[in-house]
Amino acid sequence: MDIVKGTGVTPELESAFHKTIKKVSSDIEEMKFNTGIAAMMALINEIYDHGTLTTDELKTFAALLCPYAPHLCEEIWEQLGGKGLLALAGWPEYDEAKTVDATIEIAVQICGKLKGTISIAADADQATAIAAAKADEKIAAALDGKTIVKEIYVPGKIVNIVAK
Repeated sequence: MDIVKGTGVTPELESAFHKTIKKVSSDIEEMKFNTGIAAMMALINEIYDHGTLTTDELKTFAALLCPYAPHLCEEIWEQLGGKGLLALAGWPEYDEAKTVDATIEIAVQICGKLKGTISIAADADQATAIAAAKADEKIAAALDGKTIVKEIYVPGKIVNIVAK
């Protein structure tokens, strides 16, 4: 258990845990068990990338895994000092505000051909998104010497610049 250190919630993993709780909760309700497992595997990858997790985070993960592997999770729960049976403990809750990313990656196309991606604020308007796209050196090089005919921004998805 060298990976488990401290208690509380790690700020770097907080959003990932809330997204996973939301995803697994809805997947269990919709009986999409395979995608619930996939969401937990993605969380495990983020934990490995981070390097550590806290006791409270491991308890939360055990609670999410409990419907899939109850005996293993009960053992983990007991080792971590959990009171009673994990199966009878409350289901983890998520904060909707913590499931939303502050920045997003969007594709940038020139004349319908993918030229790269940019990272912008999730709530960026059209002017900001297009300015960020034009500031990217790959995009700027592709636009060099061309006249821009039209600029299209689909919020949260794509920037497309039509140029001649």
